[in-house]
Amino acid sequence: MKPIRSIVLLIFITLVPSLYAQITFSAWGRGVVTPIAFSGDHSATSASTYTSSDNPSIGFTVNGLAPSEKIGFRIDFASEYDYGSGSVTAGIGDNAKVWVRPFKPFTLTTGFFKEEDLRGKFSASEFNAWILPNGGKGEDNIFQRFDAFAGAYFKIEPFVTFDNLPFLQGLTIQGAFGSNAPGTPGSNVRAILNLFNNEDNNALSTKYDESYSEYDGERVMSALDVFKAMQFAAGWKIPDIGLARFQFIGNNRSAYRWGEIGNSAGIVNVEKKLAIGLNTNRDSDILQIAFLLDRFQGIKADFGVTIPIKYTTKSENLEVYPRVVGTDGHAYEPVMNSNKDEYTVQDPVVIAAAGSWTPSFLSGLNITVRADIAFGGKKEGDAKTVETGSDVNIWLMPYYTLGYWKIGLDFGMEIRGKDKLTQAGINPNKAITDVSEYTDIGFAVWGELGFSGGRMRTGISLMLPGSERYSYNAGSATYKYSPRYSGDPVISIPISFTYSF
Repeated sequence: MKPIRSIVLLIFITLVPSLYAQITFSAWGRGVVTPIAFSGDHSATSASTYTSSDNPSIGFTVNGLAPSEKIGFRIDFASEYDYGSGSVTAGIGDNAKVWVRPFKPFTLTTGFFKEEDLRGKFSASEFNAWILPNGGKGEDNIFQRFDAFAGAYFKIEPFVTFDNLPFLQGLTIQGAFGSNAPGTPGSNVRAILNLFNNEDNNALSTKYDESYSEYDGERVMSALDVFKAMQFAAGWKIPDIGLARFQFIGNNRSAYRWGEIGNSAGIVNVEKKLAIGLNTNRDSDILQIAFLLDRFQGIKADFGVTIPIKYTTKSENLEVYPRVVGTDGHAYEPVMNSNKDEYTVQDPVVIAAAGSWTPSFLSGLNITVRADIAFGGKKEGDAKTVETGSDVNIWLMPYYTLGYWKIGLDFGMEIRGKDKLTQAGINPNKAITDVSEYTDIGFAVWGELGFSGGRMRTGISLMLPGSERYSYNAGSATYKYSPRYSGDPVISIPISFTYSF
């Protein structure tokens, strides 16, 4: 009888709140099985993976809405498999948030969230990881979503009819921000307990005045410092034309807080942390502009530009050039700014464009194209200067629908230009940067069967890496680098299946 009582209790807990509030459930997931992948004399099998991770994405969502429709919640549950312990645990998926809408135009959300109203609308092929060594670019390359692990998000929408300005009906203003970072590891982030987060650490500057003099006066974080690192966006839905978007993403670099890190050895370091809560912060301030064209029947296009703002830093954490395995076979460690020289950093500008076309004379055909171009990256210091090679990522993905079936062809190509690294005006060992230049090409022919609640897709993928690839094994003194691709063709047969209900 005990199992029956448990079931009855579960039904009671689920249904009783529904008498007073609206509770809805949904689920989504995807798994990928690759029975065989081979390159030259090497072969491999993966039995339980996802497109971009080592375990399937399996989960469900619970949405709650109060009778007033002014407050609610959303939580996504997902499975997590730990290969080390061999156990499966349930964790949080994309959202664990509470929201309130006290009056119609304003919504405030807090928690773990991903808000995608303005996000780019196109991604690369579902099989992109099987086609190119570096995969393809996602929707955020066109326009980045709001993403937080512990943040606040607000959205303001028009709530009156603009008789003289009807085009403003589609305007929305959105933003997200985090919290002051703790003064020392483990301290509290609540505002009233973090007002004087670093005042008691001022004396630390006397120990390292010469080394850290550039940080003087920037140890105490204010609310303004946090708001400098916020994400702020505006979207304008133009009737019968499309969606225009603009956003600013603040950096998490412009102010530093002092903290004792590794103090068992009496070492005091600067903790490079301005705010916690958002996953979107980078070292550069970022401007993004995008436009989605949705005016013509059968045609949709999305275009975005990402402009990082140049900045100057003396941070010893600045990676001037990444770890590489040179053409001479030598494993080169990363070039770090260990001497804390002043560097001017310009991250690459990114232009991303994508579109799909379904011709009126052949409704079963769809052709999607995607192109991402990055260029203009540069790190310039007194001792070393790096000019980052351009990167062009191109995709062509046509498919034809016939009843429950889709038949498609995916083509991807990445063209990477050569980096230029100079030291005090002298070109160093070219073996370090020779490996940065390559052209990768890949194809996949696939078929997809759709059915109620899901779909299954399988095909044959051919990857043609333009150069060898290595991964760096952090913390391993014996095996610092592992080969990922030898440069030989790679053939694989992935089988993916997705459910949603």
